[in-house]
Amino acid sequence: MKNLYLPITVDHIARVEGKGGVEIVVGDEGVKEVKLNIIEGPRFFEAITVGKKLDEALAVYPRICSFCSAAHKLTAVEAAEKAIGFTPREEIQALREVLYIGDMIESHALHLYLLVLPDYLGYSNPLKMVNEYKKEIGIALDLKNLGSWMMDELGARAIHQENVVLGGFGKLPDKATLETMKKRLQEALPKAEYTFELFSKLEQYGEVEGPIIHMAVKPRGDVYGIYGDYIKVSDGFEFPVEDYKKHIVEKVVEHSFAKHSFYKGEKPFMVGALPRLVNNAETLYGRARELYESHRDLLRPTNPFANNLAQALELVYFTERAIDLIDEALAKWPIAPRDRVEVKDGFGVSATEAPRGIVTYALEVKDGRVAYADIITPTAYNFAMMEVHVRMMAEKHYNDDPERLKYLTEMVVRAYDPCISCSVHVARL
Repeated sequence: MKNLYLPITVDHIARVEGKGGVEIVVGDEGVKEVKLNIIEGPRFFEAITVGKKLDEALAVYPRICSFCSAAHKLTAVEAAEKAIGFTPREEIQALREVLYIGDMIESHALHLYLLVLPDYLGYSNPLKMVNEYKKEIGIALDLKNLGSWMMDELGARAIHQENVVLGGFGKLPDKATLETMKKRLQEALPKAEYTFELFSKLEQYGEVEGPIIHMAVKPRGDVYGIYGDYIKVSDGFEFPVEDYKKHIVEKVVEHSFAKHSFYKGEKPFMVGALPRLVNNAETLYGRARELYESHRDLLRPTNPFANNLAQALELVYFTERAIDLIDEALAKWPIAPRDRVEVKDGFGVSATEAPRGIVTYALEVKDGRVAYADIITPTAYNFAMMEVHVRMMAEKHYNDDPERLKYLTEMVVRAYDPCISCSVHVARL
């Protein structure tokens, strides 16, 4: 029997800390076993917030992930506001979504250009690309800096945005800053389109082609976006976000400290940019809709590698969407940054679309403090499906050179964009 152990060092996935690895066991008749091992140091983000004042807890949750801190902050705040029975004004919600889009732009740009593209161009890391691919690295940094600046202006810092508070914002940027933001987004649109055209030419490996259950938040108002009140599944089923535990089961697996998530108790599923398109493409508009219609054959719901191209399409869409949301806010200017809220007892659930897929928060508030907290991140949702696709790749290439097999299985993991910092370590192997 031939045994291959392929280590992948994981620096940080949301709720996963430490090391992870792909273990492939090959016998006389082929692949016998594939395990995506995650060695998770307990972080207790849910437990440590129980008993804390609500506003204190809301300052803790974005620390789960520095690159998705806006996603965690905004999802936690929405869950808390639902729990206390508060609904923010439309213009406040619009500006919160602009902040969230800053996270989306930054994350997608980093993942696509610095973590995925080196694989296709034959580089072990993005630093080695600089001399030959200055334009691409420049676009990556321009888009990353735009997203980071948007979060800084609306969140008062680029990570762990403390400016988002119950009832709205602590403060808002002035009108001139929002107008500058709109201009910078308009200037970024050609760069986003270039990104899409670039990634539309890259190979999508057919070895992992097969049926996938896709899950995404159904956007409010039938406009492709981040917030929603229902979860939509590619089999045609929908359910309220409050019922997520009725339809999604987390299971402990013996080879990993990270749980695996299953739909209807036994079916692995995928979340992320590709599932968003599979379930909600009809709600796209503008240039992104045109690109989607002309490239549908490449955005195949049966191939996880299409997630990369789906992210590139979202760069175009969310850049356009942020411009429209800023216009909505400017039409109501001046805007009061915050409404008075009364912290009452209650229970709230929020599911939003983080860059990597659905992130779910459930919070119970009692006497002004958190009495219960449950958080499921996109990577936790994706682990089981990711393991399925790693196995599919291994079954097609187990007779290849071990380094080739290692390279291809790493690419499968990266296609899911499990986390920025963990993927950096994968890219170095």
